[in-house]
Amino acid sequence: MMGFFRSLFGMGQENTRTVVAHPGAADARAMQYIRASNARLNALHKLYERYQHTPHAEKLLAVFEKTKLVHNYLVTRKRIQELELFHVQNTEHFINTFTTVINVHERHIKDSYIPEREKPKPLSQVQKPRPVGQAPQRPAPQPQPVNPGQPFESKVEQVLKRIESETIKGIYTAQKVTEMVKRVANQAPIAPPDVMQAKVPTLAVPVVAIDTYSRVFYSPELEGGGTMSREISFTSSDADKEVFLQHVASKLAIEKGELSYIGNTMLAIPDTKGPSPARHVPIVHWRGFPYAVSLMDYRLFPVRMHRKSF
Repeated sequence: MMGFFRSLFGMGQENTRTVVAHPGAADARAMQYIRASNARLNALHKLYERYQHTPHAEKLLAVFEKTKLVHNYLVTRKRIQELELFHVQNTEHFINTFTTVINVHERHIKDSYIPEREKPKPLSQVQKPRPVGQAPQRPAPQPQPVNPGQPFESKVEQVLKRIESETIKGIYTAQKVTEMVKRVANQAPIAPPDVMQAKVPTLAVPVVAIDTYSRVFYSPELEGGGTMSREISFTSSDADKEVFLQHVASKLAIEKGELSYIGNTMLAIPDTKGPSPARHVPIVHWRGFPYAVSLMDYRLFPVRMHRKSF
């Protein structure tokens, strides 16, 4: 009875009990993000080593050092989620762009190299006796190339300077920078056919980067047979991600517990009607590897990412 009157007149003690969540899951995810950050730092350092004999080596080293400072700063203050978001929005696009540049540069050097033993030697001409009183013939002028154009190395240098200036101004996004690099890559000169050696075609798994701002729409089936439109993105809630994984698992006939959603990326997925335009597709992790999911016919396509753990 006394307890009743105390609670009625506000004299009862306030309940101060708190529920503490188990920190095991959060710590495990934080460790995964830290390992993924270290893997990106290693990729940046390897990229710097490939640029060591180029004029851009100091810039690559500065990017590596600044990224390492960001890593140490956020890890020290236990802001691991912000560290992962920083890498997804900046580091992966930087690595993909400058890896494309150095690959094109190295391919150009390899294709334009001609060993000494393969260089054609000029044929010795037999001098015919000249009749008496006839003037000596003048040597035929060598044909000069018409409009030789701009050297490929200078084009690469201009693109790098433009990327540096325009990215600082915030004019170009990471996707536009990557497209600009690919356009220059397609302009690389081709060596003469008698010098080039036959190359065996090889399969290549595309390297993708997560776009944190894109949304992908899909239509799961309802119990009554109808459908409803839903969306999935990197910033979706855990409940929305579970609904998406359940939908994909049912379409692929696999266990939902083996799937995890990573994010969306821009990718051109081939179909039976020929090449298709690039569009945003979801990326899932299944049995240790990332895959792009085609929501048109629900097929999985393997991809690669600089992030080593999920």
